[in-house]
This record gives sequence, structure tokens and C-alpha cells, in this order.
Amino acid sequence: MIFIRVLTLSLVFCLAGCTGMRDHREGMSLIEEGKVEEGLAALSKAVEAEPTNAEFRKDLYVKRSAFIDRALAQAQGLRAAGKAAEAEALYQRVLSMDSGNLRARAGLDELARDQRHADILAEAKAAMKAGDADQATKLLRPILAENPDSPGARDLMRGIRELEVKLQSVQPTLKSGYPSPINLEFREANVRMVFEGLSRTTNINFILDKDVRPDLRTTIYLKNASIDDAVDLILQTSQLQRKMLNSNTVLIYPNTPEKIKDYQDLMVKAFYLQSADAKQMQNTFKTLLKTKDMVIDEKLNLLVMRDTPEAIRLAEKLVALHDQAEPEVMLEVEVLEVQRSRLLNMGIQWPNQLTLTPLASTSGGKLTADDLRHLNGTRLGAAVSDTVVNLRKDNTDSNLLANPRIRARNHEKAHILIGDKVPVVTATTTATGIVSDSVQYLDVGLKLDVEPDIHLQDEVAIKIGMEVSSIVKQITTPNGTLAYQIGTRNANTVLRLKDGETQILAGLISDEDRNSGSGVPGLGDLPIVGRLFSSQQNSRDKTEIVLSITPRVVRNVLRPDASSMEFWSGTESALRTKPLTLPPMKPPGAPEAGAGAPEGNGGEANPRGAAKSISLSWSGPAQVGVGETFKVGLRLKSDGAVRSLPFQASFDAAALQTVEIVEGEFFKQDGGTTSFSSNIDPAAGKLFASVARSDVEGASGENTVAVVTLRALAPKAPAEIRLLSAAPIVQGEKSPATILPPPYAVTINP
Repeated sequence: MIFIRVLTLSLVFCLAGCTGMRDHREGMSLIEEGKVEEGLAALSKAVEAEPTNAEFRKDLYVKRSAFIDRALAQAQGLRAAGKAAEAEALYQRVLSMDSGNLRARAGLDELARDQRHADILAEAKAAMKAGDADQATKLLRPILAENPDSPGARDLMRGIRELEVKLQSVQPTLKSGYPSPINLEFREANVRMVFEGLSRTTNINFILDKDVRPDLRTTIYLKNASIDDAVDLILQTSQLQRKMLNSNTVLIYPNTPEKIKDYQDLMVKAFYLQSADAKQMQNTFKTLLKTKDMVIDEKLNLLVMRDTPEAIRLAEKLVALHDQAEPEVMLEVEVLEVQRSRLLNMGIQWPNQLTLTPLASTSGGKLTADDLRHLNGTRLGAAVSDTVVNLRKDNTDSNLLANPRIRARNHEKAHILIGDKVPVVTATTTATGIVSDSVQYLDVGLKLDVEPDIHLQDEVAIKIGMEVSSIVKQITTPNGTLAYQIGTRNANTVLRLKDGETQILAGLISDEDRNSGSGVPGLGDLPIVGRLFSSQQNSRDKTEIVLSITPRVVRNVLRPDASSMEFWSGTESALRTKPLTLPPMKPPGAPEAGAGAPEGNGGEANPRGAAKSISLSWSGPAQVGVGETFKVGLRLKSDGAVRSLPFQASFDAAALQTVEIVEGEFFKQDGGTTSFSSNIDPAAGKLFASVARSDVEGASGENTVAVVTLRALAPKAPAEIRLLSAAPIVQGEKSPATILPPPYAVTINP
């Protein structure tokens, strides 16, 4: 009975082992085929069949862990791409295999939060489209508090911030409140009465500070002047200042340091300088703008200043002039050393020396006087020098060519060394007898120092210092120290060459001619036959160095436009970005403007009306090739005045690359002054731009707002550019509905 039980258990274990092995093989095969869930289920059965099999457990844990990690990463990518349903399905698959997986549960919670944020973001966009930036900001704050990296919320908040900056940069003017020209005729009139009359005529509020003297009087005669110019002239001649509260309200106060500190608004501006030096710009602002409140960060090359808006505008113009990339030049240098050596050594060198030496004593001791007395031919030793026949002729030609190319910045020295650093050892002995060696190195070879000075006409002045040196011979001092005799040739000059012009410097010549001879006196001087009794050596060494240098201007200074190099800066006591001038008088026969004095009635003008309909459209080519660069324009059509347009667009980042965004001609109509800013996010495939007109009248009609330059990266049909949002600001209080264009599509051919 015991034997039967043992046999039965053995059969059961054998069958279980066979089942586990079969399930293991089946599970691995299913996983390789991509059926991960079925494969993991089969591996689980194999582990249940053989709980002690370490290999089965290892394969189950490794395969399940790899699938979970891959699924979580894929779900995270789908969530970032906005595919919430697919991401949720992956998280659920992970939980079906590992119900306690915290990353999957956190992913589901994040999906729920994203959905909640998406609803709030939609409300914020609707509020922004309706012109309620405050409500949009209020809605965005909780989103950014919970998820600071939310791309949609960050883009919308950035658009709101840039819009606020644009609106703040547009200074209100009195002309927008009363565009009609006025006439003024006052003689010794009280300033308070003048402003009261202007207020009644123009419906503009004038608030006078309590320290404005009540007995202050002015005399002014103006015809056909704008309200802004008239008020500025009255203030300047009466030592007063103004602060614009809005286009319909002005605060008047005395032009004293105390009142200026109380009323004058200051701005903080940060300049991240690309090429200009922060310290140099700080000195420029102190000298020209008298700015005192400035901080620089040398690590970031950042300058932060706090001053009036007029000073900030002037500082921006000065930075635009200074912050230019430094010029660079590529110097192509070619150095050629030609060396010729001729040697002729021919003839017979006869013995020229006979040496007689008395031999030692026969006893083997020292030589004695008796030995010298008996000196004869057998007691003398003789030594005769060798007889040498010289038949040698050497011809040596060598060229040493160096052709370095070096790129140097303007007014920066560049150094080239082609040669060796020869060690020179100096021994020093101390008082205690300790000897120490110190090693110094000498530069031997070709040394070239160049310093370019790049001019605007693509001309380069080059200061050149060249030295060619070589070791002539080695010298050993009595102390055993080894020194060197250095032969050198130097040239220093200054050249001025055009871009691409080649200049050759030659003539550094070393010419050495030596003749020497030795022979038998008398016989060696005989003509013809004397060659048999003499040896002649003739040598000639000639070395010439040629230097060729060619400058190639890589980048030069871009001369700014004339309008950028000359601009108004106000008076010594007050900075202004434009002069205080009056418009030209109307030609004879033109209708007279309404009187602006207290007794007159202002003539009504017809200002440009606010826009009621605004539409946008794309313009650009329909087909391009891979690698081509093309331009796409965003056009604006309006039936009334538009003051500003911030917009956001997306592009296919896999097929298109945005090179740059430049301003169009819409807001530049009638010579208007504009400001333009842009930002490109190539990774997200988004771009943001904003253009605003400085005056409040705005522009109307149809023209291009911005031009986007793109490069085709890969074939695609079609690649799209989509306008995500546009929030135009018009002259009225509420912006009209804006018609967004359909996506712009371009076919990219291989």
C-alpha cells in the first residue's frame, strides 16, 4: 500500500510539472505575439502549478513589471496629448493586473483633475473672448495652483499678461477724448480759469493740486492746435506738470521735486543683454538718462532699471543701438619658408702637422737630462696628421608651409604658434648645498599675433606681429647647464584690407655665403696644379619667408536705420520721446477750427469709428517642397478702428519649423507707431504674437497683421497652421465678435 501511494504522488507531481512547463511555454509565446494579458495569465497558471519553480516566478514578475511600466508611460503620454479616454483604458488595464498600483490610481485622479481643469479653462477662454480679462485670470489661478505645468492655462495666462502690458504701454491722450483742433486767445489770464474754460468746451476733467498757486497767470495765442499740445504749452510756460488718469481726466500739479516724487509713475524694466556689456549700458544710462535706480547681474548680463515711462522708452532705443553682435573675421594665413643650401667641398687635405715626441727612458722611469743628451733618431717618436681627399657636393631645398585659419572677434588678439617649446633648465644651489632645477620653456618656430579692427565698409585693419625663430646651436655653460642660441626674424605692421583681399608680405631674407680653403704653403697657391695641394670649401645658405593673409568678414556691424540713430529725448529737466511742437497751419481757404476759449464752442470732428466687424484670414502658397522656406501672412479686415491684436496659433511641429515672426503693415498705416512682440514654442508647436498701435485711434481697412516664415521639414499632405485665439482691442469699450479663419493647409512634396 505504501508503495502504491508513493507511486501515485510521483505521477501527480510529474503531471503537474508537465502542466506548468506547458503553461510557461504558452505564456512566453503569447507575450512575444503581443497578447500580454493572456500570456501573463498563462504564466500565473504555471506558477500555481509549480510554486517552487524560481524561473517561472522570475519570468512572471519581470514580464508583468515591464508591461506595467510601459503601459504607465504610454498612458502618461496619451494624457499629455489630450487623449483622456485612451489613457484611462490603459490605467484600468494596469489595475486589472495590479489592483494596488499607486501610479495607476494617481493617473486616474489626474485625468479627473484634467477634465475639471478643461471645463474651467473653457470658461476662462470664453471670458477672455468676451473681453473680461479679470474674470479669466480669476478662473486660471486655481488651475495653475494645482497644476503649474498646465500648457493651456499657462498659454492663456501669458496672453493675458502680455495684453495687460500692451494696454499699459499705450499712454492715454487728450486727443482721443477731444480730437477736434482748438483756438486759444488769452492775455494774462488766470491758469485756473483757463483750465475751467477748456473743461467746459472739451468736456475734459482737469484736477488741480492744492499747491497750484491761485495767482498763476498765462498768456497764450493758438490757432488750429490739438488739445494735447495746447495743455502742454500752458503747463510748460507755467512750471506745471500733468498726469493722465485716463483720456478724459488730467491731474495738474507743480513741477517741483517733491510733487514729481508724489505723482510721477515709475516703471521697472529688465534688459537681458545679448552682446552689450551690462556695466557699459549702466554707464550709458547714467550719463544720458540720469537714471539712478539700476541693478546689474554680470552672470546673466542683466540690467534692471526703475524710471519714468519716457526714460524706459529711451532706454529701449539705446539698448537697440548697443546690443549688437560683435563683428567677427576669419583670417586665412599662409606662411611659406623657402630654404636653399649649397655646399661644395673638393680637394686634397695634406698633412699639416708633424709632432716629435721623445720616448720614455730605457729603464722605464721618467725621462732624464742624460736621456736628452744621448737623444737620436731611435729615441724620437713622430706623429703626422692624416691626408684627406674631399669630394663632397650638397644641394638642399626645403619648403616649410603653414596654412592656419583663425577666427577672431573685433579688437581681440589671436595668437598662433607652430613650432616647439624648448626647455631651458636652470640649476640653483642653496647655501646648504642643495641643488634644485627649474625648467622654463622658450617658444621656437612660427609665432603670429593678429588683432583685427573691422570697419563698416567690410574693411579690416589688421595689426600683425610675426616672428620666425630657430635653434642655431647649443651652448654648454661651465656649470654644465645647457643653453640655446636662437636665431629670429621679426616683422610688425598694420594692414587695411577689404573683405577677401589678399596681401603678401615677403622679403624676410637671410643670405649667407662662405668660402674657406686649406693647402700646402706655396704649392697650394700655384695655378691649376695648386688644386692638388689644397682643399676648397664653398657654402651658400639662403632663406626667404613669405606671409600671405586674407580676411573674410563673417559678421559685421549692421548700421541701424537713420530713424533709430536719431531721436528726441526731451529737455534737460524732463525726458520726452517726442518734441513739443504744433501741427502746421492749414492752407488758405481751409475751414477754420472751432474756438477753444471759454466763450467759443469747439468744432465737432469725425473721429474714426469703432470696429463692428472683424475677420481674419490666411494667405500663403498651396504647395512647397521639403527644405523650402515660405511665408504665410495673417490678414485682418475691419470696418473700424482696431488698436491691438494679440493672437495664438498652432502649427504641425513634425512637418513645419517656424523660423521667425515679423509685423505686417496693418497697424503701420498713416505712419503710426507700433510695438510688436512674439514667442515661439517649437516643441509644443505653438506661437504667440501681439501687435499694438501707440495712439488710441487705431487702424482700419484690410492688410497683413503678421508674417510667419516657415521651413518644410517632412512630406505631408496637408500640414496645417491653426489660429487658436485672437482678441482684438478696438476703440470702443467692447470688442466685436471676431471671425477666426479655417486652418491654413499646405502640401509638402518630397
